[in-house]
Amino acid sequence: MALKACDVLVPGHYFCDVVFTGLPAFPAPGTEIYCDDVNVVPGGVLNTVVAFKRLGVKVGWLGALGEDFFSRFIREWAELEGLDLSLVTRQAQPLRRLTVSLSLSNDRAFVTYADTPPGVIELTRQRLDDTHFRHLHFSGLVVDERMPALLRECRARSIEVSMDCQHREQTLAQPLVREIISQLDMFLPNAVEAQRLTGKDSLDEAATLLAELVPMLVIKDGAQGARCWWQGRCCHAPALPGDPVDTTGAGDVFNAAFIAAHLDGAAPEVCLRQGTVAGSLSTQGYGGCSSAPDRDALQAALARHAALFS
Repeated sequence: MALKACDVLVPGHYFCDVVFTGLPAFPAPGTEIYCDDVNVVPGGVLNTVVAFKRLGVKVGWLGALGEDFFSRFIREWAELEGLDLSLVTRQAQPLRRLTVSLSLSNDRAFVTYADTPPGVIELTRQRLDDTHFRHLHFSGLVVDERMPALLRECRARSIEVSMDCQHREQTLAQPLVREIISQLDMFLPNAVEAQRLTGKDSLDEAATLLAELVPMLVIKDGAQGARCWWQGRCCHAPALPGDPVDTTGAGDVFNAAFIAAHLDGAAPEVCLRQGTVAGSLSTQGYGGCSSAPDRDALQAALARHAALFS
């Protein structure tokens, strides 16, 4: 088998998001209501993969699709988007991963169903010897006894590893969680996740603790922008002003834009600005995939809002 080469490898699994908007209220049992609009968009790890691809990063999606309606929808959408699916395995069985979102102006409710796919550790190990990549990004904190060994192997191969967090019940009180985070090159939780993970009442306290564990800590804080800690320093970048249409996937798009700038050799301050602008732009549509900017759109937005970062 020929060696597959990419800049970033992203293991993870799709979701198919059905988003109902313009609801007058949440439906009560036994009733039927009508909404103003509905959108069906790819989600899950595809938010990150698509954002990387649009920014010109050679990205490998390491995942799986099945023989079912939702997998077929994702495959067809990905092919139209021009994603490389050569590292996506095809299962001869259903692999349904679906979230229905009922979105009000001030709240949301979700119903989700997910068949169990192959684990991200198994997927990654299968490709370590036949895929060349500079950076490995996990879209969530993977708490697994096998993860420290995988991270050590990546370090031995000079592969950088980053993780987002997502909602997790585990905390730093568990030695395995602390060990995994301490072996990362970059950790990118949001503010709520950072405080839950550390058990701290303030973001500053949470950041102080996490920054002692990982060389580069990036914390996303919604409308407050984001901050980055590295080598004893800290910098901040604001989010763009404006009212979001949908914040789903904005953190994933931020991650891709931050890491893309990092791979280009940009300083953390520049990476942070690129991340916050890309994340802000992604909130102007439904789901991260629909509004993740390409490189030209991102650079144009950075130029338009240069005064915000001066």
